[in-house]
Formats: sequence, C-alpha cells, structure tokens
Amino acid sequence: MLRLRHEAMRKRANNGRAFNFVVVGFFAISMATCLIGCRSQAAATAESSTEGPPNVKPESPNVVSLNPQDWYILYSAQMPSHPSSDNEGVWSFEFPSSQDGGHVNYVQTPFNATTTPSSITISFKVESNAPEYVVVDPTDTLPATTRLFFEQQETDLTNTNGRWWADASISNLGSQDGQTITFTVPLTSDQWTNVNGKQDAQALAAAIANIGWVGMTFGGQDFAGHGVAISNGTAKYILVSYTVNF
Repeated sequence: MLRLRHEAMRKRANNGRAFNFVVVGFFAISMATCLIGCRSQAAATAESSTEGPPNVKPESPNVVSLNPQDWYILYSAQMPSHPSSDNEGVWSFEFPSSQDGGHVNYVQTPFNATTTPSSITISFKVESNAPEYVVVDPTDTLPATTRLFFEQQETDLTNTNGRWWADASISNLGSQDGQTITFTVPLTSDQWTNVNGKQDAQALAAAIANIGWVGMTFGGQDFAGHGVAISNGTAKYILVSYTVNF
C-alpha cells in the first residue's frame, strides 16, 4: 500500500487531512489534495472535485444554529443531506452500513462571528447496540473517532489553512457510547492544527477572523475526516449542544 512519507513520519500529528495518492487496484492516482480522505477505491475514483462546502450563510451572526436543516452532512455516502430532529438533543443521525458503501465524514453548519470567539464547546452522545465501527480509508487506524473542526469562509479543500481540528476533542467511538461527552476547546494555537497537522498561530488567527463553518468530522486515529461506518450493529450520533463562546 502506497503511503505518504509525511503521513508515515507524523502519523499522529498529521490528522489525516492531506493525502496525495490513492491506490486503486495496481494503479496510483495522483490527487492535488485530499478533499475528505481517500476512503475507498470506489469513492476515491469517483471523487475529483476540490470544492469546499456550499455557499451558505448563517441566519444570525455569533450563534450556532439549532435547526437540523442548517447542518450539512458532506462528502459522505448513503447519508441524508441533513441530520434529523431528535428529542434527546439538537439533532441526530444513524451511522451508515459499510456493507452498503456508506460512510459519514463531515457534519457542519455555517457560522459567522462579528467579534473574536474564545472557545468552542460541544456535548454529544452515541446510542448504540453492539456496533462494530470501521474506518473507511484502508490506510487509517482504528478505533474510529470524531472531533471538533472549523472552516474558513469561501475556501476550498486545497487550502492548507482552510480547515482546523482540535486534537483535545478526539473521542474514540465505542469507548463511551451511552454517555454524554462534553469538550470545551480554547481557540488558541496550541490546541488546533491545520490540514497538514501543523500548529500555526498566525494562520489560525486569520482563519478565526474569517470563520465560516463549525462542526465535527469522523475518521480514525490518523485521518480526521476520512469517514466512519458500522459493519454490524447500530449506532446513532446525537448532538446535545454546540456553542461558540466569546
């Protein structure tokens, strides 16, 4: 299996947002950058766009929407366009079956700030019944994870500093299913890494000043957003709350 030198050297530090080659059969397909992970042979072959999320603006500044229709499930397969309302929280979705070619990668909502935010807080839980989580990228590593991320306005998936992840928010799926998990992560340079898994105070400050989306991604230990599915059992992700603090 062909692997990036950078990924091999910085397997933990690089959250798996940059990946330059996909092996399909015996052929390596060169890609400009990884849009959401080279998740499977079929998916990788079909994906050639590096476009970012849709050009959607939030209804109100400084507030994370609680309307499920304002949250978008992106770069995924066998998934609805938006999560569903849920009495136990803000919204929820069922993890798709890997046997049907399903995977969930990014779930995000447009967000705009008129003043500099200081931190992001998320509370969520996963209700499950004997699930077997799988990471869809064959070069990724179990256990499957979810983590906080945010994205700049009007960026595409080739921008190294367009997306940022909070490593302190990494949660291994299955380890605490049935429990409500809460993270508050300061928007400081020691807490967030970019597409290449690098900390960069100046680039982070610029991204925060131009924040356009917030949400969470699903992947493995090495690649933050390359997709998660279940091979057996059931699992439902429930967002309890999501707040950008000032």
